Amino acid sequence: MILTREEIAFLDVYCHEGTEPPFGGPATDVMTSLGVGNGDTLNLQWAYLRDQPPTGPTIGNSGKVAPPLPWANRDAVLRRDAEIAATRDELQRAPSIGLSRQGGQVDDARKAISTRRDGE
Repeated sequence: MILTREEIAFLDVYCHEGTEPPFGGPATDVMTSLGVGNGDTLNLQWAYLRDQPPTGPTIGNSGKVAPPLPWANRDAVLRRDAEIAATRDELQRAPSIGLSRQGGQVDDARKAISTRRDGE
């Protein structure tokens, strides 16, 4: 796992709000109040989807209130996103296993999707 339990709990609501109408909600409001936009958290979102792959058409879960924010401020969010970007780069540079037909290196989340599509 890349994320902490606290990060997963928050991102579960935040990612849901970003993918389901009416697009926004309490977790998004908290991030916006820090000056963090959706584009600032792309690697956090990637890590959430990697650690908690959706089991259906909906990503995450809605919440009437935002879970506790796992980062102290905007700088901490951006630092954590950058840390995950470095982890993601390392994973993508690692040799892929069992996907020689793909002809490239992919991260674990893409391996699972490709494997399902290929029927393996």
